[in-house]
Amino acid sequence: MQLFDIAFNNIKKNFKNYFVYILSMIFSVTIYFIFKSIEHSNEINEALLSVVKLNDAFKGAAIVIAIFSAVFVWYSNSFFIRKRKKEIGLYSLLGIEKKQIGRMLFYETLAIGTISLGIGIIVGIFLSKIFIGILIKLIGIPTVIKFTMSFKAIKETITIFFILFLIISAHGYSIIYRYELIELFKAENKREKEPKASLILSALSLILIGGGYWIYNHPLNSFMLTILITLVLVISGTYVLFGSCIIFVIKALKKNEKKYFKGLNMISTSQLLYRIKGNSKTLATIAILSASTLTAMGVSVSYYKNFSETMDKSMPFSYVSTLAENDFDKQFKSIVDKYKNNRILSEVHVNVAELEVKLSNSDSRELPTSIISESQLKKIFKARKLNYDLPSLKSEKEVIFFDEFYNSKFMESYKNKKVTVDFDSSKEKFNILDFRDYALFNEHMLFKIIAVKDSVYHKYNLKDKSRKIDAYIVDNQNKSEALDKEVNNLYKKIKDKAYDEGKSENLGMVSSYYSVYKEISTMTGVMLFIGIFLGLVFLICTGSIIFFKQLSEAQEEVSRYDILRKVGADNKEIKMNIFKQMLFVFLTPFLVGSIHSLVAVSLFTGAFKVNLLEVSVLTIIPYLIIYFIYYFVTSNFYYKTVTRQS
Repeated sequence: MQLFDIAFNNIKKNFKNYFVYILSMIFSVTIYFIFKSIEHSNEINEALLSVVKLNDAFKGAAIVIAIFSAVFVWYSNSFFIRKRKKEIGLYSLLGIEKKQIGRMLFYETLAIGTISLGIGIIVGIFLSKIFIGILIKLIGIPTVIKFTMSFKAIKETITIFFILFLIISAHGYSIIYRYELIELFKAENKREKEPKASLILSALSLILIGGGYWIYNHPLNSFMLTILITLVLVISGTYVLFGSCIIFVIKALKKNEKKYFKGLNMISTSQLLYRIKGNSKTLATIAILSASTLTAMGVSVSYYKNFSETMDKSMPFSYVSTLAENDFDKQFKSIVDKYKNNRILSEVHVNVAELEVKLSNSDSRELPTSIISESQLKKIFKARKLNYDLPSLKSEKEVIFFDEFYNSKFMESYKNKKVTVDFDSSKEKFNILDFRDYALFNEHMLFKIIAVKDSVYHKYNLKDKSRKIDAYIVDNQNKSEALDKEVNNLYKKIKDKAYDEGKSENLGMVSSYYSVYKEISTMTGVMLFIGIFLGLVFLICTGSIIFFKQLSEAQEEVSRYDILRKVGADNKEIKMNIFKQMLFVFLTPFLVGSIHSLVAVSLFTGAFKVNLLEVSVLTIIPYLIIYFIYYFVTSNFYYKTVTRQS
C-alpha cells in the first residue's frame, strides 16, 4: 500500500508531464464509450429496427475503435516509458529493488488508467447525447432524445479498458527486468546509424505499390483474394518506400550543393537522415492509417452522394405493381384518395412479356429478359415526364436495350451488339440500336428490358404471354409514410389471401419508393456517421502519434540546439529548420496515404457513378486542414522544447 501511495503522489507532483499521456487515454475511452452508448441507445435501436437491422454496424465500429485505441494507448505508453527510463535508473541507483520499482510503476500506470477511465466515461456520458442527436438527424427519423446513462456501455467500456490498462501496467513492470542500469540511463542518448540508400529497394517499393494498384483495378475471380493481395503488396511497399526510397531521395537532394549549404539546410537534412531508420516505420504506419482514414471517409461520402443523387433515377415511380390480376389498381387508388398531399401525378399501365434472351459475345446462358413494345416505351417516358430521346426503330430487326446494372468501368458497351430472343416457335436475332443504363421501372423489378417494334410485339403474340404492370407517381413521395403503410398492408393482405388459396406462385410484387427511400436514407446516414466518426478518430490518433514521437525526440535534441545557438544560429533560423523538418514528417505520409486512398476510392466512385474529384475534395481537404493544425502545434511545441521556452 505504501508503494501505491508513492506512485499516486508521484502522479500528482508530475501531473504536467503526465497530462498529454492522460489526455490521450481519456480520448480513447471517451470515443469507445460514445459508440457503445449509441449501440445500446433505445432511441437509435427503435429508429433503426423500424427500418433495417443496423446495430451490427455499430458493434463492428466499436471493435475497430477498441483495437485502434489499444494500439494508440500502447504507442503513447511506450513513448512515456522511454522518457522515464532515466528516472527508473535513478531509483535503482538509490538502492530500491527492481521488484519494488516494478510494483510502483504497475500501481502508477493502473492509477493513471483508472483516472482516465473515470474521466473518459463522464465526458462520454455528456457527449453521447450530442452524437446520438447528430446521427438521428442524419438518418432523418424524428424522435425525442432523452438524457440517459447506458449502464451496459459503462460496463463494457470499464471491462475493455481495465484489461488494456492491466496489460500496459504489466508491460511497465517488465521494463525493470529487461534493461540493465546503464541502459536505462543511456536510453535517451541512443542513436540510430544513418541508413544506407538502396536503389534496388527503392525501385522494389514502387514496383510493389504499383503492382498492388494494378491488381486492385484488374480484379481476380475472388474479390477477397484481390483485396488481400492488394493490401499485402501496398502495405509492404509502403514500408519499403519509407525505409529506402525516401532515404534515397533525401540523399539525392544532398548533391544539390547550392541548396544543401544554404542556411541550416545541411543540419536539417542530416538530422532527417540520422533518425530516418526510427522514423521510417512510424511514417509508413501513419501513411497506411491515413489511407484507411481517407478511404473510410471517401467510401462513406461516395455512398451517401450515390443515394442522394440517384434515388430518383433508380426508383422513378412511387409505386410499381405486377399484381394486376388481384385488382390492385382499384384498391390502390381508393387508398390514395384519402391522402390529399399524396395525390397521383401520373400513371402508366403496360404489358411486359418475359422471354429467354442471349447476348452476343457473352457466356452460353440464356437470361430472362422483359420485352415491351416501342409504343409502350413512349408511354413510360411520358409518365415519367422525360423527353423521349431514343432513336426510332426503323426495322423489325432493331431493338433498344435497357440494363440498370450496366457500368462502363466493368462492362462492354451493348451498342451494335446482337441479341437472340427465344420466341418458343423460333429464335430470332436482333441488332441493338441503342442502350441505356437505367431502370424503366423501379430497380430490381425488371433487370434487363428490350424494346421492339410494335409489329414484332404483335407478330409473336407477346401480349398473350405478358404481365400487366401498373406504375404511379404520387406527390410528396418523400413524405408519404402513412400512405406507404396502408399500401404495404394492402400488399400483405393480397399475399396472405393468395397463400390461403394456393395461388402464391407468380403472384407478383409491389415496389415502393418511400420504403426504399426510408431504408437507404437510414443506411447511408449510419454509414456516413460511422465513416466520418472513424475517420476523425484515426486522424486524431495518427496526429497524436506523430506529436508524441516528435516531442520525445525534441527532449533528446535540446543539447544539439544549444550547440547550434552557440555557433551563431539565431532562434528564427532554428524555428525555420524545425518547421521544415516537421513539414517532411507530416506531409510525406499524408501524400502517400492520399494516393493510396484515391486509388481505393476510385473503384467505389466508379461503381456508384460519383465524381472522384468531388469526393476527394470533400474528404482530403478537411483532413488536410486538421492535419496542418497538428503540424503547427507540434512544430511550436518542438521549438519551445529545444529552446527551453515555457
